[in-house]
Order: sequence, then structure tokens, then C-alpha cells
Amino acid sequence: MIYPKSDVVPIPLDAIQCDNNYFKISKPLPKELVRSILQYGVIEPVLLLKQNGQHVPVNGHNRIIAAREAHLDNVPAKIITEIHLEDFLQIVRVKLYNNALGTIGKIKSLYVLYDYFNADKQLVLAIARELSLPSSLIELKNIKSIIGLPQVIVQYIDSRSISPKFIMPMLRLSQPSINLLGKIISACQLRVNYFNSIVVMIEDVCRMGEDKLLDDSIALLLTKESITDDDIYDCIYSIRYPEYKEYMNRIDDIKKKLYAYDIKVEVPAYLEGDSINVVFEVKKKKPLHPLLKKDQDVLGLIESIMGLL
Repeated sequence: MIYPKSDVVPIPLDAIQCDNNYFKISKPLPKELVRSILQYGVIEPVLLLKQNGQHVPVNGHNRIIAAREAHLDNVPAKIITEIHLEDFLQIVRVKLYNNALGTIGKIKSLYVLYDYFNADKQLVLAIARELSLPSSLIELKNIKSIIGLPQVIVQYIDSRSISPKFIMPMLRLSQPSINLLGKIISACQLRVNYFNSIVVMIEDVCRMGEDKLLDDSIALLLTKESITDDDIYDCIYSIRYPEYKEYMNRIDDIKKKLYAYDIKVEVPAYLEGDSINVVFEVKKKKPLHPLLKKDQDVLGLIESIMGLL
């Protein structure tokens, strides 16, 4: 936001409620911002709301955090004594234009409209459409549940730009399941496509009554020195689809038999597909490969694998 120089004054960080994130809607602090502030200082003023002698950040939370990490004494700021609805909406729209508004920030914007400005549902719905949020997310109880998620999940959603449609299933999870999801995110670099599937599978596993098995299995997995998101996904997938390991054991046995014929078989991950790769060598001056002779034993083994997909 651009303010007249005459409206900007230096404010000590000690006089700012730096940890007050009520109005914070921007994505998590980018690391390069700290480096930039160390080199150039805080160029763009922050917006502070003066209440009862305290300065509450309205816009520029990341700049305040970065300034504190850079050990600055003060930041340039514009001080206001009240914030109007149109001023807040302008902040939202500017952040949206600058791609500084993550999924959680968009949803948090709706919360501020309800809670601070006492906006009616029609206005909230109109702003939700501007922010490309589904109408299911304008219910205040859903908004509160989302912004109340553990911080590690909130930061993950915003940093990975998780689509709002994949957030709604989380609202159906129990608190222990949400806490488990937070532990998983903290444990490894979780790919977005895995995250979306894991949320759905955790809900399914709990519905199956296997939530204790899931908790114990993940807890055991987290004791390892290092784990990957593949390890996590495989663990949850195996509980959600108990027949999966049985199928994979049968496939491994068949693959060993095919290997005796110098045939290698690759199956799709988690058997989610309708084709396999069959690799074999045809050597000069050697008998014709059994597969080319349409050996029924070999073809039968391949058909057995196809039947398990």
C-alpha cells in the first residue's frame, strides 16, 4: 500500500503487538524478505491500528516479523485509529493481485469480515466469489474450524497453495486425526497429491474403526531416523486397503517366476492403473524367447498380474 510521506512515521517494534495476527491474511514469511530487509531496510510502510495505546498490525505482518528477525529497532508505519470495511477490502484485493494471499488467508479474510465488520452473508458470499472460494466455505463455523487448524497444517496449506476443495474433507476429521496429520506434515516433505489422498484415507480408516492401528503404525514409523512421504503414504494406504499387501506379495511371487524367463514386469504404483510394463530381451543366435512363442505358462503368469490390478 502507498501512503503519503507525511503520514508515515517510525514506530519502535517494542510499541507494536508483533504477535497479534488477528488481521494477518498474507502467506507465511518468505525467507528472502528477511535478506532484503537486512540489506535495504523496510521500504514499504506497515499499517497499524492504534487501540488503547497499543499498535495492532493491520497490514505488513511479514515485514514486522522480518524486521524483528533482522534486529531492527523500528519500522516505518502509517497509524490509523479505525479501519473501515473498504480499506480492509482494498488490502485483500491488493494481496490477491500480488499473489500474496494464500488459501488460508482468503478464508481468514472472510472471518474478519464476519467478526470485525459484522458483514452479512451476502457480502461475504460476494467476496468469496472474488477470491474463488466455494460457497460451502462461507459458513462461519467452517471458517473458524479451518483457521483454528494446527499452525503446521495452516502453513502447509498456504505454502503449497492447497485447493479449497481439499480442505473441506479435513473438517470431517476428529481432533486426534487432525493432530496426526500435523505430525505427518512435520515429519517429511509431503507432496500435495499425497496430502490430498491422505486426508481422505485417514477419514476412511477412522470410519473402518482402524484409527488406533493407524495411530500406532504412524507413531512407530516416526521413530525412524528418516522417513519419506512414500513411507507415510504406503503405511496409510496399506491400512486403508488391507488387501494391497496381499496382492503385492502375490505379484512379487509371480515376478520372481517371470524373472526365471528373463522377463521383468513393472506394475503401476499402488496398482492404480490398467496396464503393466513387460520387459524382455531377444538375443541373437539364441532360442526364440518364450514370450514370442506365446508360451502359455508365461502368458498365464502375466494374466495373473493383470487380474490383480
